Amino acid sequence: MEKLMNILVLCILAVALVKADPIWEDANLDTIGLLRKYGYTAEALTVTTSDGYRLGLHRCTGGPLSPPALNKPVAFLMHGQLSSSADYVIMGPNNALVYMLADLGYDVWMGNSRGNRYSNTHASLHNESQAYWEFGWHEIGTIDVPTMIDFILARTGQQKLHYIGHSMGTTVYFVMISEKPQYASKLRSVQLLAPAAYMTYILTPYVRWIATYAYTFDLMFQMMGTYYFAPTTEMDKQAAYDDCRDGAPYQEMCANQIFLIAGWNSVETNRTMLPVINAHSPAGASIKNMLHYAQIVRSGIFRQYDHGANNWLHYGQLTPPLYRFTGHSAPVAFYYGLNDWMATPSDVNTLHRAMGSQVTLFHQVPQASFNHMDFVWAINVRSLVYDRMTQEMRKYD
Repeated sequence: MEKLMNILVLCILAVALVKADPIWEDANLDTIGLLRKYGYTAEALTVTTSDGYRLGLHRCTGGPLSPPALNKPVAFLMHGQLSSSADYVIMGPNNALVYMLADLGYDVWMGNSRGNRYSNTHASLHNESQAYWEFGWHEIGTIDVPTMIDFILARTGQQKLHYIGHSMGTTVYFVMISEKPQYASKLRSVQLLAPAAYMTYILTPYVRWIATYAYTFDLMFQMMGTYYFAPTTEMDKQAAYDDCRDGAPYQEMCANQIFLIAGWNSVETNRTMLPVINAHSPAGASIKNMLHYAQIVRSGIFRQYDHGANNWLHYGQLTPPLYRFTGHSAPVAFYYGLNDWMATPSDVNTLHRAMGSQVTLFHQVPQASFNHMDFVWAINVRSLVYDRMTQEMRKYD
């Protein structure tokens, strides 16, 4: 009996120690909770799109170095594929972009695209139905982002804002300006991290595999009734903590999972934070998002979703319409990494040529191993990227 009691006490102590671990705490806090934990003023808001999707907007109005005040310049951040606003927060006050911008005096807003954990309800559709998930990043670019921009400008009383996007957050910017060029006049500047439009030379094996068998995957997902990538669950968070924390035997495998998507860069990977990263990502997305990217890889053309034999019904033509690369009246800055497996230097250069003089800054990150996710999670991302980016933004405040 005494032995059993000792085991029980040890188990209780182990659970208490886990719950006291700040890594475990950050893994379980949401975006707003993380901001408030570190002394920043934050609020969560909801805006409904014209087609009924309820989008979660997160706002950070200030912190210890720059308290909330009226008429601060506005910065709007859009996340990448399978991600959320948490990407810009989880690495903490010394690294993450939101804290840096807030300290510099910006009113920081973070968008969440339809279908992720913060934007997963609808005015009339159930979020498990096929009808709910009939969207991709075209709809995010033509509906979600414009809706959020209008809401932010109305709420703040500002005429313009800075747009910052990473990965899919850059794709939806290009879609917005192509299809709704009037929104260029609402932007002070555009800062694009790992700009993604052309994807001919993508190196990520998962995406190349899906692209190779895109039509087979599409049919398979439809037959299975699978319409979305689910966000992490409580069980996933616990598994990530057990497997990826410091001292865990599988920590390096957790790092390798990221490298296989983004490109290898061991030196910039904060392994201590892997449980937090894996707790917040993936955050959920539609299957159609990934299939649209797979089509871009296959075709080498940046164009709308290919519905195959049904293109005529959707577009009145046999092939999908091309996205236009004109109308970018706000200054546009590109930031790209030499070891980015998703937005490769070759593809970014193709995009740069398509944009021409509309790109006012073409910045190569000064580290040969810098990868796709380093733009939000790298140990030295501030000195390698954000210092240069905020210097560029200051020109247009």
